[in-house]
Amino acid sequence: MKNDSKYPEWFLWFAEHGVRILILLAIGAFALLYVRSRTSTDERLDAIEETVQYEPPRSYVAPKLEEYAAKGVSVASLPVRHTVYVPVYSHIYYDGGRPYLLEATLSVRNTDLKLPLYLSTVQYYDTSGKLSKKYVDELIRLGPLQTIEFLVKRHDISGGSGANFIVEWHATDTSVEAPFVEAIMVGRSGTNAISFVSPGRTLEGSPSQ
Repeated sequence: MKNDSKYPEWFLWFAEHGVRILILLAIGAFALLYVRSRTSTDERLDAIEETVQYEPPRSYVAPKLEEYAAKGVSVASLPVRHTVYVPVYSHIYYDGGRPYLLEATLSVRNTDLKLPLYLSTVQYYDTSGKLSKKYVDELIRLGPLQTIEFLVKRHDISGGSGANFIVEWHATDTSVEAPFVEAIMVGRSGTNAISFVSPGRTLEGSPSQ
């Protein structure tokens, strides 16, 4: 007769119920792996969907003015005219007068929901007040809520710390909303970066009609 007294009770219990326990553990492990695989698959599918839907911003491309042509419209036919002055900085000073180079973007936004806006002049002047570059010298049209942007690259230091844009805009109706005109400056040196906005100001001597 076999003597079971020499085995501990836990061993005898496991010998009797071990098969069922192993089966339950196997089922649990399989269920856990199934859940984790489903979760991982769902996460991968979500990541793929986000990648497909995401469209990264495009690099700056200078506007093609022919695409903004004001066909059949002349400056003389537009009763509303204003001039906006926008301060711009191709560099600022720091550390006792060292120049910190900046890249500037001029943004002209038509804020009117219904009426178009017309630009006849976008000119860039340097610190001494001399004309540096003409970005627009012909009449162009901005549709309702349309924006046009002009870039002064970081390595273009012709403007200096006292540069500015002069923007002349026109409209067909005095009820038009004034455009939003501003310059955004951005600079980076090593791990340091700086950015700020410079709003435009309508010149008081600017004729309204």
